[in-house]
Amino acid sequence: MKRLCGVAILSILVVLATLTCAYGIRYDGPYSGRVMDADTGAPVEGVVVLGVWNTEQITPGGAVHNFHDVRETVTDKNGDFEIPGMGLKILGNVTPMDVLIFKAGYEHIGMSSWASLKSDLILRKKIKWEGTKAIIPLKKLTMEERRKQGTPSLPSEAYEKGNMPLLIKEINKEEKGFGRPPYPEK
Repeated sequence: MKRLCGVAILSILVVLATLTCAYGIRYDGPYSGRVMDADTGAPVEGVVVLGVWNTEQITPGGAVHNFHDVRETVTDKNGDFEIPGMGLKILGNVTPMDVLIFKAGYEHIGMSSWASLKSDLILRKKIKWEGTKAIIPLKKLTMEERRKQGTPSLPSEAYEKGNMPLLIKEINKEEKGFGRPPYPEK
């Protein structure tokens, strides 16, 4: 009887652990790419690439997502970037990276999952892959196109914590160009 009770308790704990951990064993990152001018094919330096991770809690009402971490970088003179990722995750609830890619004067890629760069119907036609490295063409926009596109939405918790100074600085270039007040830099 004690053995049966122990097995039942262990089974319940395993089920609860499984429900709170959305992902098994996986290695998160690194994420790398190259940003190119869509018209000229030239590398674009200074593009901000923002990686955002959330936690995912499974509940009876569905998944609940909360901010976990953010990392940002800019492309180098060759248009290359790399974000290291979160590393080895075992039975974790941290989601794979979402990405935002922005440079004032260019079209941007709003917050999307990294995986959607391969699977989204529109993005997969534009973005090419060299192994695991994304080759991302961005079109230079006219002022009218820039106004129509607007600036990307910011992940509010990352902004409040002051974890994206490079993105804020780049968005403020665009805001000033539109004659709008800049975001406060934290």
